Amino acid sequence: MALAEMRRIARRGPLLWWLCGPVRSGADVAPGFVWVEEGRVVGNVSLRRALEWGGFFVGNVAVHPDWRGRGIATALMEAALKEISARGGCWVGLEVRADNQVARRLYECLGFREVGRTLHMLRPAGLPWAGSPPPHPLLRRGRSSDGAALIELVRTIVPKPQRPLLELRRRDYRPGWERALDLWLEGRREVWWVVEEDGAICGAVRVLRERGRRPDRLEVLVAPECGGRFETILVRQGIVSLRGAPKKTVETVLPSPTEPLVMALEAAGFQKLRVLVQMRLDLAHRIPVRG
Repeated sequence: MALAEMRRIARRGPLLWWLCGPVRSGADVAPGFVWVEEGRVVGNVSLRRALEWGGFFVGNVAVHPDWRGRGIATALMEAALKEISARGGCWVGLEVRADNQVARRLYECLGFREVGRTLHMLRPAGLPWAGSPPPHPLLRRGRSSDGAALIELVRTIVPKPQRPLLELRRRDYRPGWERALDLWLEGRREVWWVVEEDGAICGAVRVLRERGRRPDRLEVLVAPECGGRFETILVRQGIVSLRGAPKKTVETVLPSPTEPLVMALEAAGFQKLRVLVQMRLDLAHRIPVRG
């Protein structure tokens, strides 16, 4: 899939140059590099700009098993970092599975440092839907006026160094008719539920129904000082909000997984899939690696 995307963008290079001029040429949107042996692509690395100014992301770093251990991944990464520097990049981010020790050592040798982890969990398709939970006096539907409080809630959960790598966008945490309309036009539907106590939002769940075969999504937020109190309530409400959808897979990503939240998700049928480590390299402080 990565190679297909790289070839597609490469084919559009001349057209983009003709439309936008040399400032936005095909070279400016090159998606990465490949390693070719005997006419065969045996390795690749992709890169793209991050939402935060000066940042780039490196992804799809892969080498065919028959060609590993020959320095190809290092050479691809060095080429990507050189390209990012040439484009004026200030920092580079990437994600790697926590159990991929070989890749993590490579990135550490290149100067990358861990800034956070995310736990990915899935609820398999076909599981029975739980019964409706009893009404809770602190639980209500989210509304447009909750936007500022939800954004602040996310900031208390996700550490500052990790936020740029997760590319958290303010618009994703602003419930309202404008966002609902945009999602509806895309064939998607979003529902927010919040727990409010003494005028402050201390927990929330976002339910996103995706179109087609893409997994539906659940995002649960609980303020650190309220840990252990509202996780089960929010998870159950989120599952109930998906009941009318086809029996699809449901995914969730936990940027700061806590034991009460993981237990609540497991009780609802979610299973741990993987842990991803977010790593960052500040190019101004990088020492080039040789050999």
